[in-house]
Amino acid sequence: MRLTTSTLLCCLALTGCAKRYRMEGMVVAVRPDPPTVTISHRAVAGFMPAMTMPFLLDAPSQLQGISPGARVQFDLVVNKARSRVRSLRLAAAAPADSDFIIPVAPEKLAVGSTVPDFELTDQLGRPTRLSGSNGKVRAINFIYTRCPLPEVCPRLSAAFASLQRRFSSDLMLLSVTLDPRHDRPPILARYAASLHANPDRWRFLTGSESSVTAVARSFGLVHWAEVGVIVHSSYTAIIDRKGRLAALVEGSSFPLEQLASLVQQVLQSGD
Repeated sequence: MRLTTSTLLCCLALTGCAKRYRMEGMVVAVRPDPPTVTISHRAVAGFMPAMTMPFLLDAPSQLQGISPGARVQFDLVVNKARSRVRSLRLAAAAPADSDFIIPVAPEKLAVGSTVPDFELTDQLGRPTRLSGSNGKVRAINFIYTRCPLPEVCPRLSAAFASLQRRFSSDLMLLSVTLDPRHDRPPILARYAASLHANPDRWRFLTGSESSVTAVARSFGLVHWAEVGVIVHSSYTAIIDRKGRLAALVEGSSFPLEQLASLVQQVLQSGD
């Protein structure tokens, strides 16, 4: 659901004194002039349902370090004349995402950068280059089929299954395994079939360990093998039609609607 700032003010015209609401959500778009963030936010009890809408900031300095895909917390101050965001800040990933902090790879691309091309092999044994889907929006996540934690890889895969149902072929989904020794094409094909993945719209990718590591680290992801498990950080990347990193979402505990709002914004951006 979308709501403009002016509509929000009309709805609150009779509220009287300024009120402050603690809110959280995912940044969908950023505009510096006037300083505005579009955020897909959670519901606020007694105030508004979950929705995606633009918010004006009290000061442009609040935009520092904020980019599409960032999970944020903020205070919304509303009175009869206007609403403004104060104390916009990055939110820490939920504890369920990891038992401890995993470092970020130094090769991590900045949002807005052109994503280097790469080639891996999909679940049908087809060579797959990122550049082969230029002209489409791409969403990339990192999973492995033997992941034992339901709140990580299975949740990320469920999010992509939802995106596949919701959006058209203008969106290409790419899931890169972090366990390439085990996750060869036949295993990925069975995993893809369990998720009802359309192989022309959702490709599960594998390759050499060095190739997979290079792709993962370009999005900030670090991983290593422990006994019976692969320890890894989680990032979901959204790449626009021109091959630029449009957004980078950390963790796996985001609401599906927020990820969908982010993808919708990139699909509609016209780039």
